[in-house]
Amino acid sequence: TNSNGSHYHSVTNMFHSKKHLYQSTSVLFLPLLLSCRSCYSFVAMRPYKTHRQQRKVASTVLGMAHKETVAVIGGGIAGLSCATALSSSGKFDPTVFDTGRLRPGGRCSSRLPGDMPKDPSDKHRILDTSIIDHAAQIITVPKQLKGFEEFQKQLDTWEAQGILRQFPEGSVCDVVASKKDGKESFRLKPLAISGNMYYGANGMGSIPTSMASAKVFPVEQDVWVSPNNGVRYERDGKWKVKASGKILGAFDRLVIAHNGKCADRLMSKTPAKDLHSLLRTNFSPSVPKWGGKRMTLNSIYSLTIAIDKKGSPISKALNNGKFMSGFVKNEPALRFLSCQTRKHPNENEDIEIWTVLSSATFGKKHKGPQENLPDELVAKVTGLLLSAIERSLCMDSGSLRGPEDSEPGANMVLDSRLQLWGAAVPLNTWSTTTDNNQEDANAGFVYDGEYGVGACGDWLLDSSIAGAWESGRRLANWMSDESESSVGLPPGGAFQASGAVAQQGIGSLK
Repeated sequence: TNSNGSHYHSVTNMFHSKKHLYQSTSVLFLPLLLSCRSCYSFVAMRPYKTHRQQRKVASTVLGMAHKETVAVIGGGIAGLSCATALSSSGKFDPTVFDTGRLRPGGRCSSRLPGDMPKDPSDKHRILDTSIIDHAAQIITVPKQLKGFEEFQKQLDTWEAQGILRQFPEGSVCDVVASKKDGKESFRLKPLAISGNMYYGANGMGSIPTSMASAKVFPVEQDVWVSPNNGVRYERDGKWKVKASGKILGAFDRLVIAHNGKCADRLMSKTPAKDLHSLLRTNFSPSVPKWGGKRMTLNSIYSLTIAIDKKGSPISKALNNGKFMSGFVKNEPALRFLSCQTRKHPNENEDIEIWTVLSSATFGKKHKGPQENLPDELVAKVTGLLLSAIERSLCMDSGSLRGPEDSEPGANMVLDSRLQLWGAAVPLNTWSTTTDNNQEDANAGFVYDGEYGVGACGDWLLDSSIAGAWESGRRLANWMSDESESSVGLPPGGAFQASGAVAQQGIGSLK
């Protein structure tokens, strides 16, 4: 203070003003408020806060702009898209938690040369040297839906960066039944690609890898957020995330970017009951025409085989050097056939690698424990799928399996890997309507503004990579617009059956 006490009087006057008193105490105690959650709750004068109340306290009591933390559970395309858009908004610090042991991707993942198996005994001397897409195979832009302009721009960017390639004309076909000389046969019906069918240049997994490698948000790999109390809504309005008995953090908001039984159980003990009701899941190869009451996922087997290129009975039967992938229409056990080495040439030019995806009906009939298929079931299902390929392509019986009295694939299949895609493709999507019974412009995600939790994924828009990416982006935009209201929650909606999935079985791809 100076000799005339002017500084003393200015401070005294400031504290006599309620406005200045509030501002001053905010500054003086800001570090304490930020570091001590109990003090924060005391100042808020709330024994239990909803997310809306927490945000109001953060914006008024703290008196400053701050980035909210977001836990994104699921590192597939939807989760990564949502995290990317949240981070780009400048308002959020998202963290993605993914169960993938090596890299993110979910359904859009690939096996790469050099990948070490979780089980050291599960080594494949040929397949482990190749790029293999064992789940999602094709990316398209939905023609039956509006609002995918941003996704088309993203595809153009990925293609320019060399992450995606377009399938050449004539390389994707329907495999349909036919007659030849009065006998059962098949023919290839090329699809009009018209620049709307893409695949990952280095596997489909190169797409999520590129999204995560931008490093604008952290991705925690090989993290299994426990379905039992893995997420918990706290009294201070935060979401606590836990895995393997370890608390991973407390977050302002939560995004559920995966589905199936684990997502159902994950949210079952939280107060966000309406959102949880949508995560309840059925597993079936079909749904009623009206859509059913719950999200329904099918189960699909994925079989990859390596065969001698010189004597390949598959290439001989197809007799089409352009063929890369095909939708199988003439065999009830199969839905898709793809040549991995025509998409991703192998250093060993003497080998052909093919992947076949089963039908959902076949998957259900022969379903086993996804994480640990018994050897007897693997041998049985492998043999049945090899026989189905022979029937579809009108090959002599035993062309792939070998003689009846030999092991499946004897003398022809040099290496094989069978995987059960347990929670494969959504057969229905959640659709919301407005008060005028019109389709909601905000369709494609759900958000509970009361508790600050949302969900995104292809099951909320379209059963495709495009649907997953767009769903994540739309949810992030809703959150970024600082909207406190809920959207998409029941009872204002219903599940609708996907006609495209019903026809193709492996997604909405045409």
